[in-house]
Amino acid sequence: MLISSVVVPTYNRPKELTSCIESILNQSIKPHEIIVVDDGNLSEFPLRDRCIDLGVRYVYFRKEIRGLTASKNVGVRLAAGDIIFFLDDDTVLFPTYFEEILNTYSHESETPIMGVGGVIANAKPLTFARRLRRIFDLMFLMAGVEEGKVLPSGFSTDIGTTESPIKKTTQVDFLHGGASSFRKQIFADFSFSERYEGYGMGEDKDFTYRVSRTHKLLINPKAKLFHFESPKMRLDAARETREIVTGRYRLFRGCIKKGWWSWFLFCYALFGYLLVRIIIMCLAFNKENVQKVKGILQAIKDILFGNFSID
Repeated sequence: MLISSVVVPTYNRPKELTSCIESILNQSIKPHEIIVVDDGNLSEFPLRDRCIDLGVRYVYFRKEIRGLTASKNVGVRLAAGDIIFFLDDDTVLFPTYFEEILNTYSHESETPIMGVGGVIANAKPLTFARRLRRIFDLMFLMAGVEEGKVLPSGFSTDIGTTESPIKKTTQVDFLHGGASSFRKQIFADFSFSERYEGYGMGEDKDFTYRVSRTHKLLINPKAKLFHFESPKMRLDAARETREIVTGRYRLFRGCIKKGWWSWFLFCYALFGYLLVRIIIMCLAFNKENVQKVKGILQAIKDILFGNFSID
């Protein structure tokens, strides 16, 4: 039987973290341990006594230097399980989440399964406005038809964003960082890139896409969770958008780029992203939309002048 560890990086969200841990302890199959890597200053490990009562080992590690990817790497070093789950601190699991993921690993396959992810049950609905946006995304190679795939432009088709969501266990190019799991042995050859600072926007696609080039990653749509996207400790709109763009650029430069035509596809998609944000800003003129456009322009400036590390 596979032994599992759960790594939950957190930063000043004690209420959300408590709800996350409660959902872990309510699983049909309990993990061996829960590892909380704290970039803030928790007063105590949430639900510690209940962990003890259920025989679930609890580990608390407080870091001085903040960073999501560094927290994940710390969690890997502390983990004792065969399978390591990674969760955002503002997620709540369906009761069979672990069971579904672990069952997926047990399936026989010619190629060993090295990573399995779940799906976000409360993803934004595909409204009329989002359908229009999706047409724009398709035109500018910011998204494709098949979910979970990275495009030659360096952009990707996120899970749960198309008219045809994944309905059965499917091989993919990437997993969502807050709904992912891996065999521990994979970390002998891979680690989360700490060049992604702070909240590590895009680091999950960077890591899992690199893994998927040589190993099998699967999405099991029966493994579900809620991601409530807590407003606490979030980046401002300009910085978040800047980090989204620079994250896509890092993925493109590190894993996708092949020749001049690759550069054309990336620039074409980036132009489309800027254009759609300008259109949205004009239709709904507010501070947030203005800041998002500023974030894209700052990212383009950073890319042109090499203001951040790629390697």
